[in-house]
Amino acid sequence: MPKIQGGNRTPSLVKTASYTLTSDDLGKTLTNQGAAGTITVTLPAAEVGMKFRFYLNEAQELRIDPNGTETIALPSTGAQGAAGKYLVADAIGEWVDIECLVAGTWDCLGFAGTWTAEG
Repeated sequence: MPKIQGGNRTPSLVKTASYTLTSDDLGKTLTNQGAAGTITVTLPAAEVGMKFRFYLNEAQELRIDPNGTETIALPSTGAQGAAGKYLVADAIGEWVDIECLVAGTWDCLGFAGTWTAEG
């Protein structure tokens, strides 16, 4: 699992079913360890300074779903996706760090693997 600065491990949040993130989850790494199918993780309203990390431990789809009017940048290009459309990856070892730098949008600050936008 990726490490944060200083060599400390990021606190993990293991989910095997769909989940809605809250402010209590800020700064944690959400993993899909043990998942047997697709998991949709719903983001809270994007406020400046919020950040999350997602890491795939299972070869199951992990969808990161923003609030209906908010957007997430596509990791490979940095271009913001369409409002309310999720990012998805499905291979072990893929990860993405997202942070809200501007209210209402999520930007990618690092990633590995192939993350695609909902069509």
